[in-house]
Amino acid sequence: MIDALTGVLLIPAVAAAGPLLPDDLPSVAALDGSTGEIILAPSAEQRLAFEARRARATEARTGVALRDGVIKAPDGSEIELWANVTGVADAKAARAAGAFGIGLLRTEIMFLDRADPPGEEEQASALRPIFEVFAGRPITVRTLDAGGDKPMPYLRMPREDNPFLGVRGLRLSLRELPVFEAQLRAILTAGYGHRVEIMLPMVTDAEEVVAARAALERAHAALRSAGVAHLWPAPLGIMVEVPAAALEASTLAEISDFFSIGTNDLTQYTLAAERGHPDLARFARASHPAVLRLIGAVAAAAGAAGRHVAVCGEAAGEPAVAPLFVSAGVRALSMSASMLPGVAAALARAS
Repeated sequence: MIDALTGVLLIPAVAAAGPLLPDDLPSVAALDGSTGEIILAPSAEQRLAFEARRARATEARTGVALRDGVIKAPDGSEIELWANVTGVADAKAARAAGAFGIGLLRTEIMFLDRADPPGEEEQASALRPIFEVFAGRPITVRTLDAGGDKPMPYLRMPREDNPFLGVRGLRLSLRELPVFEAQLRAILTAGYGHRVEIMLPMVTDAEEVVAARAALERAHAALRSAGVAHLWPAPLGIMVEVPAAALEASTLAEISDFFSIGTNDLTQYTLAAERGHPDLARFARASHPAVLRLIGAVAAAAGAAGRHVAVCGEAAGEPAVAPLFVSAGVRALSMSASMLPGVAAALARAS
């Protein structure tokens, strides 16, 4: 099925289900991508029940139009709905769906499956058309989030026993400063004339942010010295994915321009359960009270410091979970374009 508004393929999917499936698969299966439920060879009654679910999901996606990416909840509060994108097609779909801005522009796609890192101009050329789609609107670019489940051999990433707790995200960028600073220069160059802000992944403490800001200053100085027109000043914010960062949000707010909460990693680190592990699926939920408490603490710290805070993890696009983030104090959510209408409808109905 194709979304009539965004042109996005609405294909339900369940990850890590392979080991649970028998070798002799039946010809028909019922699948709910929002809950992870799979029924092999469903009965006629079960098939009708799944058809009813699909009808309700379709209904929930319609009837709520985003005005400049803002939805008004029944209590009068306004919530910004941003978009997570990877390229131009995603950006166009998000703009068509009425997204407030780009809340998470993933840059990893430019670095994957290569023998060498992309050059500075190559990166800038890839970013410019994405920025043009959201010209005049805010755009948040995340720096390279390598490591964990995204290995990049040319970055000298040795094998680690537990890569999710190893050298990844900003930790890796600070170790590979030439690659990091080249990316920062590319973002600044492509961002000239646009409302671009830069976001650091996998931040743990203030020392890392200070080092990253110094790298950003060097990138600016190099471009200025070369006479290259570029964005400046550039807001520098962080992803809150590590529980330590959530607990130290007040300190980090003093040196960060904004926060964006990555619920995927924050959930797995808080609950000590690897996301995607087939035996630990019940822990893969950002609606867990412990995770919501951390999100609430980050929102409170951001509010006290006058910092913008958003949630950009996958859970922000779940209609049943998004209202919980708003209840925790978050007033900006970022998700894939296909999820925007459903979340908008859920927030319009939520108390």
